[in-house]
Amino acid sequence: MAIVGPQSQALAAIAKANGRILASNDYVTIARSDDADFVARLYAAGALLVLDAEQAGGCSGLPPVPSLRAKRSNPSLG
Repeated sequence: MAIVGPQSQALAAIAKANGRILASNDYVTIARSDDADFVARLYAAGALLVLDAEQAGGCSGLPPVPSLRAKRSNPSLG
């Protein structure tokens, strides 16, 4: 997950939500957890905004890979 907001607030929320920090800068922190309710726990712990890091391009910054559904509806995607 990508947690958007001040680094100190994101780190505190991740710690309270029992997540693992993968990368962090001043305004975006990448974290993960195997728990299904991780996003809800991040918000409960004070996270301002939580996004799916993979859908946003992940840590690589690359655009997301088109889904199988998008490929089926648009054959030009391969």
